[in-house]
Amino acid sequence: MRTSNIKICLARQARTTKLKDPHLSQRGLCLHQYSFFFILSFTFLLLTIPVHGQGSAVPLIKRGQFRIGLGADYIKTLDLIYSPQMYKSVRTRVQLGYSHKSGNGIFSSDLHVFLGALKPDSGSGVDIYSKETDIHGVETIERKELELSQIGLNLQLGYLHEIKQLRNSSKSLYLGGSLEENLTYTPGFISIGVINYSSLNAKARFDYFLKNGKPVIFELAVPVVSMVTRLPYHQSPGAPGKSSLAAFFTGNNKVETFNHFQNARIAIKYPLLVKKRIALNITYEASWMHYYKPKHLTQAGNQLSLGLTF
Repeated sequence: MRTSNIKICLARQARTTKLKDPHLSQRGLCLHQYSFFFILSFTFLLLTIPVHGQGSAVPLIKRGQFRIGLGADYIKTLDLIYSPQMYKSVRTRVQLGYSHKSGNGIFSSDLHVFLGALKPDSGSGVDIYSKETDIHGVETIERKELELSQIGLNLQLGYLHEIKQLRNSSKSLYLGGSLEENLTYTPGFISIGVINYSSLNAKARFDYFLKNGKPVIFELAVPVVSMVTRLPYHQSPGAPGKSSLAAFFTGNNKVETFNHFQNARIAIKYPLLVKKRIALNITYEASWMHYYKPKHLTQAGNQLSLGLTF
């Protein structure tokens, strides 16, 4: 007779990750990420401010522009449905985008697809132990390290309107919004960080033109109202006659405003190289997301990407 027992254990938990107060950990996570953001932003500006006598380089300006990008995210996730242990991930990201300038407005569409492995922030990984007994009564225990992954996509459709009253030769301001759909999925039976949200975002963009003619572009986005979907307490969305994906979106949807679902993002963009028909851009983005139902999920990250605009 053969029996099989699968046991999941989260290996060594560092003392610092056994959180006495998850909310303090979330705030610390946020402050750590944004302190890094401000330091990087200051360094970025120092490196990009031109010296006198530098040649002019007018940025690429076209009515319609396509963008292809490749980036990397460094993400930290705390999902209290599963564990007080914090997880980190380095995710690769592929970006496709299109923007169209019409009058004083800019219409845009962006699709990002990402993939990365989740690992505990400290200590070893997640282990699976399989215990088997053969017909002779001999027991064997096999240990394997479980690899956790995160895959997902983010789609945004947006519009920004230029505020003409504030425009001059060195700066311009845009205000607007976007519709966003984001789905994060983890294959397997440990769904750390699984969340779906559809948001109506408020957005702002500020362009500051340097003496070399290139703009440093600052962008801010926050959700006004969102439809958020997460796994329930029992971690299983199963429903009779429905697939796991269909059941996930049934009975788990919550309409939330910014005071309950926060997802703030700040980005800085700069054109490294500008030619007549193409431009090579670099973008840095800091993000912080938090939701509290059914238990707290907090995620903070930094993203760096290169994009080719044509």
